[in-house]
Amino acid sequence: MDNRLEIGTARLSAWAAVGQGFRLIRRARSAIWILFVANMFLAVVAALPIYHGILKFTSHSLMSRNLLTGFSVDWLTDFAFNNKGALEQYAQFIMVMGLIALPVNAILAGGVLARFNRRQERFSLGIFFRDCGRYAWRMLWLMVIALICYWAVFRVVNAGLGGVVDQATLYWMNDRSAFAAHLGVGLLLLLLLAFVNMVIDFAQIRIVYGEGSGFIEAFLGALGFSIGRLPRAIVVYAIPSICGLALLGIYRLVTPWQAIHAALADSTGASYEAALALGLLFIGQQLVMFGRYWFRVATWSSEWSFFVSTRGPASPADNPGESAAA
Repeated sequence: MDNRLEIGTARLSAWAAVGQGFRLIRRARSAIWILFVANMFLAVVAALPIYHGILKFTSHSLMSRNLLTGFSVDWLTDFAFNNKGALEQYAQFIMVMGLIALPVNAILAGGVLARFNRRQERFSLGIFFRDCGRYAWRMLWLMVIALICYWAVFRVVNAGLGGVVDQATLYWMNDRSAFAAHLGVGLLLLLLLAFVNMVIDFAQIRIVYGEGSGFIEAFLGALGFSIGRLPRAIVVYAIPSICGLALLGIYRLVTPWQAIHAALADSTGASYEAALALGLLFIGQQLVMFGRYWFRVATWSSEWSFFVSTRGPASPADNPGESAAA
């Protein structure tokens, strides 16, 4: 299979599309900040009730200091016993905020992708949010389709195939073989979920690039596009995504956890040491989160470069400056 794609007289491989995507992301730096700030705001709102609940229960006691150095099961048991229903309320509130975050990110995706169609224009918040509004309904319907696909995958693979494997391995004497069978189901589930996410990405790109104004047409077209170019589409989708996951591993490995815990646990030292340790840890975590959003947009830009390399000029109906049917 030829692993190179024609665009006029140029030839672009899947790996070259990834490289071009990493260069193209410079056009969307401001959009990355919007994604980061919006999601950070939602996370703060979701965490505030939990923070106030913990602060009210522990106040400025010694336990509040001990919690800085690690999680305590005994404290959680005590908290749950003395605050009936609090954990359930927090879980429900976090679920509601998660449901809010889904459409917010779906709408913002239109503005981010539109930046790749506006390479020569300076970034403007007005234009960005106007693009978000232009593609909002189609992005939201794609989100609904994605949720249905995720549910179907869980239903068929996790509940269906997983149930069959559970029954088949129930009386196996070889634990390794049983574990391998369950591991295979888990890996298949992850691969199918990643495939659905990749298809939705290309559907969003089709809408913004201008191929068909309908979300159903975009989804079906992206499904055929992904299946027809599956090996190359996987490369374009997987490389930036894996880099985003690797960032978490690097953060976990390079962070001096022992030194941080020692500074937080030292109640005799100067108070600024604990504050400094917490401050640096918070900054490091936010840098990691920003990096993950950077790689998320890098995935979009790589997929955009790959998709555009198989197409002609964008459709005038959805080009910048002209209205698109919602």
